Amino acid sequence: PVMTRRFEFPDYAATRAFLDGLAKLSEKSGYYPDLNFAKTHVSVTLAARDSLLGAEEYAFAERVDALAGKD
Repeated sequence: PVMTRRFEFPDYAATRAFLDGLAKLSEKSGYYPDLNFAKTHVSVTLAARDSLLGAEEYAFAERVDALAGKD
């Protein structure tokens, strides 16, 4: 199971700031999502570490949303 969300940004600087924040979040939590990005968008995919999405994945997703200002 996976959870994916696409985030849109007004310009590359905003996209880069989000990616930098996401890198720090990943280093802190030890959770590294799959990313697909371009100049003004980032798709973040969280894969289940076990057979189902659990509290860890949902908590990380909430932190990603907050980082993007989508909370």
